[in-house]
Amino acid sequence: MRYRSRFLWPTLALVAGCASTTTPVAVAPPAAPIAVSCTEDALSEQPCVAMARQKCSAPTVDTIRLVLAAPVATADGAVTRQRYDYRATYNCPVSVTSADEP
Repeated sequence: MRYRSRFLWPTLALVAGCASTTTPVAVAPPAAPIAVSCTEDALSEQPCVAMARQKCSAPTVDTIRLVLAAPVATADGAVTRQRYDYRATYNCPVSVTSADEP
C-alpha cells in the first residue's frame, strides 16, 4: 500500500493539473503575407501599396527592399530623374481572398 500511494499522488496531481488548463476557444488567424514588386519614380515608405490593395483592403508594411536605384536618361542622353525598383511584403489582417468577395 505504501508504494501505491507514492506513485498514486503524483499521478493524480499531474492529471488534475492537465484537466485544469484551459484551451483557447477562438484563435485569431495569422496575417496573410502579400508579396509585390514594382517601379516607382520617387523613394517611398509604402511602395507598391496599390498592388497590395488589390488583394487586401487594409495592408500593412512588413518588409521593404530597394532592389535597384537607377538614373533614367532621356533620348538626348541627359539624366532627368531616378527609377526605384522595389520588392515589398505586406501583411493583411484577414484572409487574402476575403478582399475579393463583395
